[in-house]
Amino acid sequence: MDISTIIGLSLAIVALVVGAGSEFTTLIDIPSFFITVLGSIGATFIAHPSSRSFKMFNIIIEAFKNPKIDNLETLRTLYSFSEKARRDGMISLEEDLPSVQSEFLRDGLRAAVDGTDPEEIKKILEVKMDMYQETEEDKISVLDTWGAMAPAFGMIGTLIGLVLLLDTLSDPTTIGPRMSLALITTLYGALIANTIALPPAEKLKKRVDKNINQMRMMLEGILSIVQGENPHLMEEKLKAFLSEEERLAYEAEKGETVL
Repeated sequence: MDISTIIGLSLAIVALVVGAGSEFTTLIDIPSFFITVLGSIGATFIAHPSSRSFKMFNIIIEAFKNPKIDNLETLRTLYSFSEKARRDGMISLEEDLPSVQSEFLRDGLRAAVDGTDPEEIKKILEVKMDMYQETEEDKISVLDTWGAMAPAFGMIGTLIGLVLLLDTLSDPTTIGPRMSLALITTLYGALIANTIALPPAEKLKKRVDKNINQMRMMLEGILSIVQGENPHLMEEKLKAFLSEEERLAYEAEKGETVL
């Protein structure tokens, strides 16, 4: 589980409850819920095909997961494969393919072992990267849409509340409930957008960027292996894909001088 997502959501809830204090129950309004929450979900369903919109909440749940993106292990693996290929030939890597967990890396190495031209390998893997990125961005766009629709339906609820308020202005007992509807729908729209729609979408976008960076690292490593580059040269090239923290950890592990 991604602890930062859990902590962030918990802090948002605590801030709302503490901020409202003993009057928190006044923020609970069923008509506002139907207008803002169900209305915005309905609009999101209209905007996206069922293959994506029906999985909207599964996409949110993905933000609570913390899949490991281990660039250091990727670098170690590529370095060991480079040494082996340089020593025993590309065909020697075939026995290691079943143990490679990354499908992207496994497919690239398999193409290399089969003697595929480096330019063709690059084209194939770049297409795979593009398809992965497009698929993930399509999924995340559902949350972006919900984040845009929720405040809009909050404003629609506000307009409905004001219309109802003006229509029954002669009855003082209706002013409170109508004004409540007018204001709370806007609150609900802002909460949906800024708590459960846009923040998870932003986290998932960053995760996609990290995965793409790792794929580019794998692609560069595979091409270096195919072209028979010195493993140490390949290692230095692949360090460019590491974050500062990862680079320091890798160099400390290798016993290198950290500048």
